[in-house]
Amino acid sequence: MYLNTIGDYGMLVKPLNPARKGAPMTPAEAEPASPLADQDMSCYRIAQAARLLDAVIAGRLAQYGVTPGQLPTLLALYDIDGRTQSDLARQIGVEQPTMAINLRRMERDGLIERRPDPGDGRKALVWLTKRAWKIEAPIRTLRQEIDHDALDGIPHSRQRQLRRTLGQVVANLQDLKEEAAQLTRTSTTRRAPH
Repeated sequence: MYLNTIGDYGMLVKPLNPARKGAPMTPAEAEPASPLADQDMSCYRIAQAARLLDAVIAGRLAQYGVTPGQLPTLLALYDIDGRTQSDLARQIGVEQPTMAINLRRMERDGLIERRPDPGDGRKALVWLTKRAWKIEAPIRTLRQEIDHDALDGIPHSRQRQLRRTLGQVVANLQDLKEEAAQLTRTSTTRRAPH
């Protein structure tokens, strides 16, 4: 199958033909890529990078008994321990039910514990356990190493540009998500019986 691969500086390059001692394959020698997987689209590349990054993070976190889904919550609690579930969900950008599931798993895994809020007995605060504090330094180091390894070979000036560009992509997608949510609310309102 003909698959494009990423060369230096993110340029698409043709795979090499081992039968011709490293010469690039011609279109006649390779099958065309699926038209459904347009690998040259930016969104495809971003999603591909996100999947690969998630796999690398999962592999490296496994030695600490932490999953990629737990990492943002750990980092938020490393910064400010003793927070409410709603505060954590808001900061991390997930829905309350998603955070509730995450916290149950983290509690099961011995990473957090919930204690009553002294100021409001109806609320519980989420606190890191000794086990979670013990792995803070290696977790923070691991994040820096993954970032360094993922950007290996890319000059620092291009790394800064990449962060700015991805920041704009995230902002654009957040706007699109809100627009879609607004359309859904409007559509649901129109269909509701009066």
